[in-house]
Amino acid sequence: MDITNGHDNFNLNDPLGNLLPDRAEMECEELFAQADKLLNDGIIMDAVEKLSQILKRNPRFGKDYNHLGWVYETKYKNTQRAEEYYKAAMQYAPHYNASYLNYAYFLSNQGRFDELKLHLDVVSNLSGIAKDTVANEYAIMYEMTGNLQMAIDYYNKAAIVTLDMSKLDKYGEAIDRCKKKLKLLNPSASF
Repeated sequence: MDITNGHDNFNLNDPLGNLLPDRAEMECEELFAQADKLLNDGIIMDAVEKLSQILKRNPRFGKDYNHLGWVYETKYKNTQRAEEYYKAAMQYAPHYNASYLNYAYFLSNQGRFDELKLHLDVVSNLSGIAKDTVANEYAIMYEMTGNLQMAIDYYNKAAIVTLDMSKLDKYGEAIDRCKKKLKLLNPSASF
């Protein structure tokens, strides 16, 4: 085997050679797992420190930005910074679906429903995304904007595709809630 510059010719010509583990990426993943556990344990400052270490090693480690977005949104209440982090997460980790969902929750919490609708239209076409969760986010958006019939339709879509019984119950309760609201708005109608 001919070795040149630390690589053998076989791996240089093998398209699978790119699948060899990258030590720097593995280190970032390990730090990310530690930061994720710290966040789950409520140890925010230590988690942010780990996330900062990751970005010093690899400023394109997209999953890191998602977690920072969540911290800045929910813990520091800095919505501008949170949005910047969520957008960076989607840019640098386009296959990390949590970023798309967290950004949808962010837009919903901000009441930015026009932007949310556009975002959900994109998210609904991503592979591997939880279709019931996306349908639920559409439903919440429609319920919050007063389009109760569309909300019911989307809660139904969420219920049909979920495999989780607790979510199924939750979607059923949301449908009942919307029907009650409709009845309050139009007492003489039957739904």
